[in-house]
Parts: sequence; structure tokens; C-alpha cells
Amino acid sequence: MKTFKRVIAVLAVIVMSGADVPGQTLSTGRVMREKLAHSQKILEAIMTSDFASLDRESQELERATESPAWFTFNSPEYLRHGAAFLRATADLREAARARDLDAAALHYMSLTLSCFECHRYMKGSRITER
Repeated sequence: MKTFKRVIAVLAVIVMSGADVPGQTLSTGRVMREKLAHSQKILEAIMTSDFASLDRESQELERATESPAWFTFNSPEYLRHGAAFLRATADLREAARARDLDAAALHYMSLTLSCFECHRYMKGSRITER
């Protein structure tokens, strides 16, 4: 919860600053690949009922959002997608601690859907800027 509040605070500062960095930079690409690697390990942990790995990889995925490269765009829609991602990550950690595979599977789907929706939004935003 502490990390979630910190990320929301940073996102709010970015919005208020008016900084707008459309597109993907090299550092953003690295963060996205890191997130993908952790999400793949989360799927493996769910499939193998490895709750310790599920908790650890969910926490690492959450940490990846602390990188300045993760804050690539300035819009309320991007903030909404970021909040959904963080909620899903926190829910995954909670499912790991509760040793609840059904909940973990549902939260993993929510996580991947939040990624998909954000990437679709970002792609659409870059196309309309051209």
C-alpha cells in the first residue's frame, strides 16, 4: 500500500508539471522488458503453485514501476492504467500470501489486461500525435 501511495504521488507530480514524454525511450523499453520477464515468472509461479516465487516476482514487478522510465506519458488515462496495474500487482501478492491459486489466476489475468489496455492506449496516442 505504501508503494501504491508513493506511485500515485509521483504520477500526480508528473501531471501537475505538464511533462509529456510520448513514445518509448531506451530506458522505457528496458523497464517494459523487465516487467515482461517478471510477469512471465509470475505465470510460471502460478502454474507450479510456487507461492514464494509468486510473492517475490509480484513484488519485483511492483518495484519496476518505481523507475522514472515507467512514467512515460502525462494523461488521466495513463494514470488510470497505472493504478489498475498496481492494484492487480498488489492483489497478486495478497493471493500469494493467502496461497489462493484461483485468486492468483484471476489477478494475473487482470494484470495482463491492464498491460494490454495501456499499450493499446499508448499506441493510439502516438498515432494521433502524428
